Amino acid sequence: MRKVQLFAVVFTLALAIPFTALALIGIAYFTDHMAEIASTVTAMVNWRGVALEGSARWPELAGMIVGQLLILSILLIARRNGRADESTSA
Repeated sequence: MRKVQLFAVVFTLALAIPFTALALIGIAYFTDHMAEIASTVTAMVNWRGVALEGSARWPELAGMIVGQLLILSILLIARRNGRADESTSA
């Protein structure tokens, strides 16, 4: 059992260390070249097309937000009812 735990720790570190280094290098590059990246993206984007697509997709976004709020409210109500049931049964 001890061998499995050691293997899990070594395997996790073997994955975490290179990806952490890659993330730090990426952030350093992005920070140094942020102005160039922003100007390139701005020049490539068709803002009229983005606005047109966004206006066509807003009902989907609204539906996702409403659905997430509904799920959250159901979970909160169920948790509150569960606590009330536990206190009355004890």
